[in-house]
Amino acid sequence: MSEGLRLRRYSKLSAILLCILLAGCWDRKEINDLALVTGVAIDRKDDKQIELSLQIFIPKGSSDPSQSLGEANSGSGGTLVQSAYGENVAEALSQLQKKMSRQIFWGHSEVILFGKERVEQNIRDDIDFLLRASQPRERSYVYVTKGRGKKILELHSMIERNTSEVLREMSNTRTSYTTTLAQLSKMLNDEGQAAVVPWVEQLPPVNPAKPDRAVGYINGTALLRQGKLSGVADDKMTRGILWIKNEMNNAVITIHPKESEGTVSAQLLHSKTKLSPSIVDGKWKMKISVSCKNDLLQNTTKLNVLQDEKTIKEIETDIIENINSRIMLTIHKAQKVYKTDIFDFGNEFHQHYPREWAKHKKDWYELFQTVEVTIETKVDLSRPGMFNSQSMKTASAP
Repeated sequence: MSEGLRLRRYSKLSAILLCILLAGCWDRKEINDLALVTGVAIDRKDDKQIELSLQIFIPKGSSDPSQSLGEANSGSGGTLVQSAYGENVAEALSQLQKKMSRQIFWGHSEVILFGKERVEQNIRDDIDFLLRASQPRERSYVYVTKGRGKKILELHSMIERNTSEVLREMSNTRTSYTTTLAQLSKMLNDEGQAAVVPWVEQLPPVNPAKPDRAVGYINGTALLRQGKLSGVADDKMTRGILWIKNEMNNAVITIHPKESEGTVSAQLLHSKTKLSPSIVDGKWKMKISVSCKNDLLQNTTKLNVLQDEKTIKEIETDIIENINSRIMLTIHKAQKVYKTDIFDFGNEFHQHYPREWAKHKKDWYELFQTVEVTIETKVDLSRPGMFNSQSMKTASAP
């Protein structure tokens, strides 16, 4: 091969590689051209329109963010909140983009808030858009707020950089129920068509003169049926929901033993819940089996939990009663008060009895209220630890 031919081939190859590299970044967006969204709120404006609010990160060094992002509302330190109206989320987003010189980018948003009045209408269409659009993250945490979601975004956090981070960190601790966008969509499309979403309220401000110096916190669970709000569960019922849905990850169980004054607290180490549906003589039944392992955390009674195996068994029995009472309270409210299958019993019956389910699917809401529920709970209390001070004094007395 001649030297000239070899050089021409190398030149062609270099040109092809250069074209590939250039083609790979033709649509790249510089960070300075983007408005980075940290939180989203969707509220009801009226019967025909919604209000979309975005919490947008302010880059350091921006002396006047309104010049680059457009006219803005107040927000948390390091963020601002902008809003627009529309007949749906897509239209509101389009109107919001017109107000801003930077392109809106949802890729960093980790929280989505729905105001109570919006959920009372229906949020199925909103969820559909958020899943169809390319930028919103399916792993974003979803919440329902007592008031307007926009107001939560506008609060100033004293610890985290913004209120979106506050809610995200609360969800990461797993002390309450957590729901992602993908999980919410799945629950609303399962056989029960019901969902549970963390309920957010605003703490009173420390200084009444600065009402925006407060924070939103999770205080219960919103119950949804076919995309609409059917009720709000308090903290006690929320614990029952966590047990039934096998989502109990972090809890301290405190009991008052019958044998002695004082309390015993146990730290949950591990738990597992299994649902077993059955249909016997036309009666639909659900067995809830719970097993958990706990570590003794504190004992303020005179009970000797170090050497007395009988006492340990009695404490385990008291813990079982505590768990069962929470679960039964939750079942009663779901069946008789809210009449909503928030536990996805329908999907369990569908999987185990597809023919019977096909016959009764249309009547499931009425049938759910009559399902007979039984509970089987097993508790293992490990590491009883040292004597408490009262038992030590009793043992050393002459």
